[in-house]
Amino acid sequence: MTLNRWDPLRDLLNFQERVSRLVAATSHEASCGRRACWCPVVDMLETPDSYVINMELPGVGKDNIHIEVRGRRLTIAGERTEATREPAAYHTVERAHGAFERSFELPADADVEDAEAKYVDGVLTIEFPKSSEDLGRVLTIVNLR
Repeated sequence: MTLNRWDPLRDLLNFQERVSRLVAATSHEASCGRRACWCPVVDMLETPDSYVINMELPGVGKDNIHIEVRGRRLTIAGERTEATREPAAYHTVERAHGAFERSFELPADADVEDAEAKYVDGVLTIEFPKSSEDLGRVLTIVNLR
């Protein structure tokens, strides 16, 4: 048996993340009006060479996923349609359906031109290589006309 040291800060941060996701999902549902909404979960990580975003989208077809980058803002939107069986009387419905939209601010050195996206087994993975040039540099204009 392995003993794990209790880390109250980690537990607090996990709780904060869950509350933040709940608040974001609730506000997103309120903004959707009568349409069904859901908020897919996302992992964002940084490797030495790139930034990687993994989003769980089970049951969403490739044609229902839209990825857009404007400036440094990445937006992933789409819709999971409800598969209905007629005649059927559902006793429990736990899977969410409907539209979703998530937006993220990309780091300044993320190369959006060479980004690659793939969708395998219900997981969307988008990889942004790190740019070798310093995008936060200051330019000095010598000849001002």
